[in-house]
Amino acid sequence: MEAATDLLGQALAAADAEAGGLRADDLLADPEGAVQLLGDPRAWPAARHAVVQRYGRVGALLVVGYEQRWRVRRGLERHPNPPALDTLLDHFAELRAEEIEDLLAGIERAEGVDDADEALAARRLLHATYAQAARDGTDDAHRAYMSALEAVMRQAARSLAS
Repeated sequence: MEAATDLLGQALAAADAEAGGLRADDLLADPEGAVQLLGDPRAWPAARHAVVQRYGRVGALLVVGYEQRWRVRRGLERHPNPPALDTLLDHFAELRAEEIEDLLAGIERAEGVDDADEALAARRLLHATYAQAARDGTDDAHRAYMSALEAVMRQAARSLAS
């Protein structure tokens, strides 16, 4: 999703939003509030940045999904989010990394991306484990993220060697 990629770049270039007092978890705690705080184009950019900075690409997809919900509810857009993105929005707080990964694959399929590509699959797992580790903060979640990172790095090394 190009919009998520653009948003990720903007948020990573911005000042640390959580240091300024915005907490991503608080912004996402109320789904209706999130539609307003993250979806409204006139909303505070730091709110979007807080979610993206905390949850990475998954956070960017969350923001893009809330933006689309906002537009659909106001009749500015006819096409709702892909079902996988709506599921991510509605259940992010309780999803395991494997479930997030499956939803990311569904979002890619909805955009016509080959979700069977090995490199994309490794990065999907990396994004999913990063989001869960950031959300949960558990040792197990952190280990899963480090394992996914190692797999992506191994794959990159193989690509460079060939």
